[in-house]
Amino acid sequence: MTYKNKNRQLKELTGFDQEIIKDSKIKLIFITVILFISFLTGIIIAAKTHSSYEHFENFGIVDIRTGGLTTTFFTRLLSMLLMTLILFGCSFTIYTLPIAVIFLAYRSYLLGLNISLMIVIYGLPGVIVTLMVALPCQLLALAVLTLFYILMFKTNKDFKSFGGCKIKNQKMKVILTAILVMLTICVLESILLTLFSAKVILVI
Repeated sequence: MTYKNKNRQLKELTGFDQEIIKDSKIKLIFITVILFISFLTGIIIAAKTHSSYEHFENFGIVDIRTGGLTTTFFTRLLSMLLMTLILFGCSFTIYTLPIAVIFLAYRSYLLGLNISLMIVIYGLPGVIVTLMVALPCQLLALAVLTLFYILMFKTNKDFKSFGGCKIKNQKMKVILTAILVMLTICVLESILLTLFSAKVILVI
């Protein structure tokens, strides 16, 4: 395959994605607002109840210095892939939209809760790990999952209406791209956790 053909295919894929996002902007804005509220809820809950967690030394905490990085890598990856599978299943009909939003909102809530607890329990080291590792990686994962659902929902809707191999091929590209990005996020997060020798409360 020539460079020109690869470049043309990339433009077709990105143009396809941008068109779907543009057509689904109301749904995307709605889900984003719900996720933001859930994230803030997690922060508020952590601020009000953090003292109860401080008595549990091993509450959801993984200490990278003592090993277990490989296990946590596959745990995080499987968690993300399971979310992807759930969202894929919810993308076939509008009636399962609330289920997809609930799962995304719960993950956003856990992110707000866990990063707040890390900061409260570990102080400055918790702030550093949160800002450098946990927050950017998990926000990126949440954004990818949200975009994946939006893209799959519109693609499945178009496939029901028009059919065609082109839409079917685009659907497969979206799925493979999402899986590849999730894998990349998990690898990047594992590398950063190793560099910081961090204690972290993982979002599972």
